[in-house]
Amino acid sequence: MSIAKKYYTDTAQVQVYKGINDRGDTIYEQEVSVPCRFDYVSKEILDNKAQKLPGTAVMLCSLFIAPLSIVKDSLNNCFTVKSCECIRRVSGEIDHYEVML
Repeated sequence: MSIAKKYYTDTAQVQVYKGINDRGDTIYEQEVSVPCRFDYVSKEILDNKAQKLPGTAVMLCSLFIAPLSIVKDSLNNCFTVKSCECIRRVSGEIDHYEVML
């Protein structure tokens, strides 16, 4: 069991990014509910070109959520996933994911 799982008091609606179709339209999977915890803190992360991206929230969950996916919180705020980092236990097993929004 995840250490953070007992703190998942929120639910997010997530549409996972799948890619771009032949016409250049963005494709998302069907929306799913994900138990999670939101922390509305401002953090900066670096993209692959070492440019700073402002983050407005961090979401802890037990599901990998690909960058560019869409996340809605219970207040209907809509976020785009900037990064998803795997947090491991001391044993090396995956504990949870930290999703930067």
